[in-house]
Amino acid sequence: MSRWRLLPQAKKGRIAAAVVATLIMTFPAAYLFLLAEERYSVWQASKMLDALEAIRLGDPARKFEQAVRGCEIERANANYGCTVTAGAWRFGPLWILMSKLPNDRSYELGQLLNRSGLRYWSLSASSTVQGGQIQSVSVHSFVAGRDEALGASWAITERVPGHHYGLRVWSADQERTYMGWYHITSVPSGEGFTVHATPASTKKDLDARRINRSCLFSSRGCDGLCELLPDVVPVLKERGSSWGGGTGATPAKCDLR
Repeated sequence: MSRWRLLPQAKKGRIAAAVVATLIMTFPAAYLFLLAEERYSVWQASKMLDALEAIRLGDPARKFEQAVRGCEIERANANYGCTVTAGAWRFGPLWILMSKLPNDRSYELGQLLNRSGLRYWSLSASSTVQGGQIQSVSVHSFVAGRDEALGASWAITERVPGHHYGLRVWSADQERTYMGWYHITSVPSGEGFTVHATPASTKKDLDARRINRSCLFSSRGCDGLCELLPDVVPVLKERGSSWGGGTGATPAKCDLR
């Protein structure tokens, strides 16, 4: 016979009430802790992006290291790189829980966390260094948007690497600053956009790389590429161009204006 069954009814009631009270106190405290971690990680990512956007080719290698301070750098010969993720998603138990659930339940939990402000995102930065000087910088971000996954990538190199894009002959605008759409095949799927700058890029081209930081800390989630990369829109209008792709998601309101 278990010890629980031998306990007086009144004591059982007190123990049960204590357990319920503990659970009621634990979940809000855990949520507030994860929300604080999420906000801190967005602040960290925002500082990184500000510093990375300020880097120019030929800058000393330490400028990249300073830009990603707090992000563990991995080195492979002349290549430097690091990745940061959303604060709430840096905890192993959350990933373990997601992996144990059936796919549909895992997706529903992910959506619930996004709507509660614990939105998943990741930010990767890399650089190539030669002779102590920066030869290239690239950034890739991924964030769960309102209706689909959203991605933003940018790079700055000496010239647009045409071999990456099928050896096409580009317009003068694209030779100066390549801009292009890409498909994201995650679950849920989505879309992303690349801005590949060179020393010939204009200030407006360089500004187009700016990732909307509020997309990383949002209960609603950003609505389309036009919210994630708002400064791309005026450049595309000047070029008489568009995002260049699409998905089955509802068109973003900022694209319809």
